[in-house]
Amino acid sequence: MQKPDKPIKNTELDTRKDRELGFSSVLEDSLNEIYIFDATSLAFIKVNNGAQQNLGYSMDELLTMTPFDIKPNHTEASFREVIKPLIDGKKQKIEFNTVHQRKDGSDYLVEVHLQKMHFHGRQVFVAIILDVTERTQNKLDLVQAHAFLDSAPDATVVVDESGGIRVSNQQMTELLGYSQEELLGMNVDALLPKRYRDAHPKHRVDFANNPVRRGMGTGMDLCAMTKNGREIPIEVSLSPIKTVDGSLVAAAIRDISSRKAFEEELRLAKQEAEDATVAKTRFLATASHDLRQPLQALRLYLSALTSKLDEPKAKQLGAKMNLSLDTMGELLDALLDISTLESGSVKVEKSNVKISEVLGRIIANNSQQAKEKGLEFECEGLDYIVYTDPTLLQRIIDNFITNAIRYTQKGKISLKGQITDNMLNIIVTDTGVGIPENDLESIFDEFVQLDNSVRSSNSGLGLGLSIVKHIARLLEHPTSVNSVNGKGSSFSVEVPLSDSQTVAEEQQAVIQETADLNHELTVLIVDDEPAIVDAMYELLSIYDMKVITAGHAAEALAHIQEGLEPDFILTDYRMPEMNGVELVRKIRGAINQNIPVVIMTGDTTKEKINDANLDNCTVLQKPVKIDQLLSLIRTVKS
Repeated sequence: MQKPDKPIKNTELDTRKDRELGFSSVLEDSLNEIYIFDATSLAFIKVNNGAQQNLGYSMDELLTMTPFDIKPNHTEASFREVIKPLIDGKKQKIEFNTVHQRKDGSDYLVEVHLQKMHFHGRQVFVAIILDVTERTQNKLDLVQAHAFLDSAPDATVVVDESGGIRVSNQQMTELLGYSQEELLGMNVDALLPKRYRDAHPKHRVDFANNPVRRGMGTGMDLCAMTKNGREIPIEVSLSPIKTVDGSLVAAAIRDISSRKAFEEELRLAKQEAEDATVAKTRFLATASHDLRQPLQALRLYLSALTSKLDEPKAKQLGAKMNLSLDTMGELLDALLDISTLESGSVKVEKSNVKISEVLGRIIANNSQQAKEKGLEFECEGLDYIVYTDPTLLQRIIDNFITNAIRYTQKGKISLKGQITDNMLNIIVTDTGVGIPENDLESIFDEFVQLDNSVRSSNSGLGLGLSIVKHIARLLEHPTSVNSVNGKGSSFSVEVPLSDSQTVAEEQQAVIQETADLNHELTVLIVDDEPAIVDAMYELLSIYDMKVITAGHAAEALAHIQEGLEPDFILTDYRMPEMNGVELVRKIRGAINQNIPVVIMTGDTTKEKINDANLDNCTVLQKPVKIDQLLSLIRTVKS
């Protein structure tokens, strides 16, 4: 006899009912749409609140409807064809995408999960519906992004916050050699050379913390690694992208191999040019020295010879030979000056300068020439402090005055200054032949000489104003010219006034040792060129001077150790073992006297000697003019 089932307690029934009610409540309140409809008639039996809200229909309205009433893309026949696998029992559930239409006529995309079940004793279909409008739109955007990226000129990848590549374009494949399928399974760090990979995750984090559109690695050399291990120089632009799935970064990658190759070509060309300039400067210095040495010796021998001639005709020939030497020296100086200026090897050393000191040297250099030609030479007293390189400024004004003397046959030459807008305009005016108006611009070009078609050296070399042009550009001192043909010309240079119109006493002080006027003047000559030493000895001996010679610095210092105390030192600059500046300092230190010095140089190192700041020292370029040298030596006696 079978025992009756154990009666269910009321508490268990209550618990089961509570669970059913609770589960029913969850389904009812779900944001997803849930439908239950009859397996035969397809009429809705139950529709949850989420479906009612999405569709905009009430429950009463929905209970008179079927699934294909809310699916504009389906008829009853087409819908039954979709669910046929469930009706035939071939599948337990199916999934498909379709469109739902709201009561107001608007559509939205849905994903349908449908299965056949028993509900209250009859066969029904239960459908859970997901609104996939946003997800589908993201997929559509992704498709459009692919199309856009493939049309972009640069290789482009889109990566997520962990560096995983989500999208790449065809250009990326062509650049690095990976297929798009390979790239989608990679981390962007793997596309970098190994030496950069450890640091790259930090760069990605930094960008994520400050996601602004910008170039990557500005000022750095960036490289990508191809599939076959070759490095490519690249330029990268980063752009942040916000999506529902999180933040992404789009990286546009440009191959700059061609640009780098071009830059390297430019760098090599620039280096080549710089090396050529250095070689040119070195050549000029050597050639200058080697060319000037025989010219210097020839001038000295000629001067010594001329002083012993009595016959007027012989003296006249000697004077003409000296004139030819002067012209040759001037041409050599000018050509080397222009080459040095064009090579960029001249350094500008600006400082606060008392203009009266510069003009004093200019007057001393030119007044005798003007006097010999019968010209009046006026110089206005200028007591200003200017900011310039005194050596280079002096060359500009010297050229102005030399031209004025050369092209003025009678009358006067004046040097004056005008103050305008914190600038001192230094003006050289002459009463010479003047310049036609249509020639004013060309006179600063090389070898331009007006009214000198046969290129007589008496009319100059046509290089002085070209040198002025180069120097003025270096100094940033504007120059100008005004002229009236047949009446004279006016050349000027503008020099900025110093902020301070005082110069420290130590800059103004010129230490001069007074020589004993009662004893014979002793001159020490030091040069490693025997011909120059011999010629200089012959010349100075004629003028009742005691001349001591040395072929190198060690020999000169030996004379000093033996008790020699010269009144004047005349030394070459470039010598073996020790240059002229170093020798002078050693001699002055040994006898504790600031002996006046002339340093002769046959190369292009005049500025270097000036930079040594050796006081009571004059630098003369070989071939030295004898009158100028004798004038400097005589100042020791005066």
